Amino acid sequence: MWLVNQAVGFIVKIALWPFIRLNPWAGMTFLSFLTALLVLFIYKKTSNQAAISQVKNQLKAHLLEMRLFQNDYRTILTTQKELLLANARYLILNLKPLLIMIIPVFLLLAQMNLWFNYRPVEPGETLLLKVRFINQMEVDRLNLNLEVPPEVTIDSPVLRIIDENEADWRLKIEGQSSQPLVIVVDGERYLKDIVIDGKSRQRISPRRDRRNLWLELLYPGEKPLPANSYIKEIELNYPLQRLDFLGIKIHWLVAYFLLSLIIGFALKKPLKVEI
Repeated sequence: MWLVNQAVGFIVKIALWPFIRLNPWAGMTFLSFLTALLVLFIYKKTSNQAAISQVKNQLKAHLLEMRLFQNDYRTILTTQKELLLANARYLILNLKPLLIMIIPVFLLLAQMNLWFNYRPVEPGETLLLKVRFINQMEVDRLNLNLEVPPEVTIDSPVLRIIDENEADWRLKIEGQSSQPLVIVVDGERYLKDIVIDGKSRQRISPRRDRRNLWLELLYPGEKPLPANSYIKEIELNYPLQRLDFLGIKIHWLVAYFLLSLIIGFALKKPLKVEI
């Protein structure tokens, strides 16, 4: 799974490269455009376009029939039955392309979350580092140490939360750095990337998890921890980022889906895709 995430991540990085110093709407709009093209291509190649066109014509005919014979209750009931059956056929025809689309779109969304959902921490801000351990480990008995770059200071001693099997550190950011944090557990060293004061748009990974297919899909930013790791999860609580639209803060996912839908419907006729 890591190799797949690397490949998709590289594609997204290349696509966003011309826009990393521009307003986030620029990169978001371009990725929405690419998504619309991808979805329309998959839909056209995997769906039965002729059958979809035929069913849509049947739906229009049944709706027109209901308007023309609105006072004939027997005809209305028959038409409603045919309308429901046509709707069911339309949904079935759309099922195959939708199932095929889910995989690439989900992989893309997971990567976009790294670029648009968080912002880097800046000098003067604090950041909470959470390290959660596997159930077999007793956090109160572990020998824990945290190594930080010179630009980061440990603002509080380690807090061991026994009920959660978790250890927390509060970090104070003093300057820019590209060096990782190093968590040392009974002599074993585990790295966690940290992004500080990015002057351009950067890929921010909030979590690094133990090897697990579902978690690798959700958090593809860093190579998973080894399967035999003492640590289950390492998390940094980066500040959330929202897109600004006329003074309104919008979650990137809302903006992405709206843009993709608008662009997709604008392109379906020129690309001759029957939806």
